[in-house]
Amino acid sequence: MPATKTLKDLTVADVITRYFNSQKGFVSEGTLEWYTYYLAPLKEQLGDKKVRLLKADDIRSLYHSIDPSTHTPYTLFNFVRAWKRLFKWATDEGLIKNNPANKLRRPPVPKKSPSGILDDDLTKLFEVARKSTKPKRDYAILCFLVDTGARLGGAASLLVDNLDLERRRAIVTEKGRGGKKERVVFFSQNTAEALKDWLNERGLCEDKRVFLLKPYGIYQLLRRLSIRAGVKGKWNPHAFRHAFARRLLAKGVSIGIVSHLMGHSSVNVTIDFYGRFSNDELQAIYDKVME
Repeated sequence: MPATKTLKDLTVADVITRYFNSQKGFVSEGTLEWYTYYLAPLKEQLGDKKVRLLKADDIRSLYHSIDPSTHTPYTLFNFVRAWKRLFKWATDEGLIKNNPANKLRRPPVPKKSPSGILDDDLTKLFEVARKSTKPKRDYAILCFLVDTGARLGGAASLLVDNLDLERRRAIVTEKGRGGKKERVVFFSQNTAEALKDWLNERGLCEDKRVFLLKPYGIYQLLRRLSIRAGVKGKWNPHAFRHAFARRLLAKGVSIGIVSHLMGHSSVNVTIDFYGRFSNDELQAIYDKVME
């Protein structure tokens, strides 16, 4: 067996490997894939360099070597975001003394509201879900995401014991600042019926999760449904969450209530993400309020 490397011999690639090992079992497969993509330039260009010798200029030069014409501003932002997280972790773990990415500035991104799933695309997904190999499960998942605005992890980890079909509410456990947090979400009678139908088919089993799918499994399910339905717009789990917030705000629900229903840590988070409207949206909200 090869000897364990001392800290002075650790390369950038070694640190990336250690970081991934530290995250497995604590973050979703989707998150690991996110890191795989955004840490790839570091590993490819600087992987053999000893991490203790890495300088801020090395990181800056790597960033400026990325062709901005082939990436969106959000992708460029995420490269820096991932690199800063990696080296902060390495510093916190004592693998390096000085964080070479500490002063690396995040590039600006356009200020705009997140895109939610379109109504027409949602209709197509429901039609395809009813014809899938597990129509009751897939239909129930779509209903739950649409009605609750729950995060992917919250939907995947939803337990049967935390589901109240009579009062149409559930307790979900989702990530938040400081760790995972529980919150109550609400749903319609239609969703309650869909969940009931799925649970009747699901039957009793040792696994207490309602949908019996991990976060990555739900993500892949939505991906397959979107392909079959010919969806061209957003279809990922967060697109359901975005649409949920925008729908509430468009109906005149206060930003404070929307923040609470979204499970945000602060109303400022809701404002930053969803507090921007086009003139057409503002006109529609004004007309509805002034009727």
